[in-house]
Amino acid sequence: MNTQEIITPIGKALEWSFNSVLMPIADPLNLGIVVLSLVGMVYWLSLQKKYTKQAEEDGTIV
Repeated sequence: MNTQEIITPIGKALEWSFNSVLMPIADPLNLGIVVLSLVGMVYWLSLQKKYTKQAEEDGTIV
C-alpha cells in the first residue's frame, strides 16, 4: 500500500462534495447576502436621513 492509494480517494471525495453539495448552495447563499446587504443599506440611509434632519433642527450640524 502506498500513499497514492490513500490520497486519491480522499481527493475524489472532496471533489465530489464540492460539486454535489457546495456548488448548488452557492447561488442562493450569495443572493441572500446581496439582498440582506441592500436591505441593511436602505435601513441605514433612512436612519441617517432622520438623524441629519434632527441635527439641522437642533442646530448641531456644521
